[in-house]
Amino acid sequence: MTEPRPTWTLTRNNLIELMELIEPSKPHYAPRIPAGPHDLSVEIDGLTIWAHNGMPRTVARYGDTITRQPNGTWTVQHAEGAVR
Repeated sequence: MTEPRPTWTLTRNNLIELMELIEPSKPHYAPRIPAGPHDLSVEIDGLTIWAHNGMPRTVARYGDTITRQPNGTWTVQHAEGAVR
């Protein structure tokens, strides 16, 4: 019998905890509208999980589910109905 995989739904309340758990990762900032060459967003809307084992980086936004796989990688299942 296989053990369940550790899974989290990303929220504002667990963002810091998951940033510390998932290495390497960093906050993801919402795009600023209108976007200009020097416009910087200050609103965090999720977590960027950097590439590992040849995989591209992934963005998990609030409401998305993050799962740790047995091989040590992380997968993200986007929340239903989320606009990307």
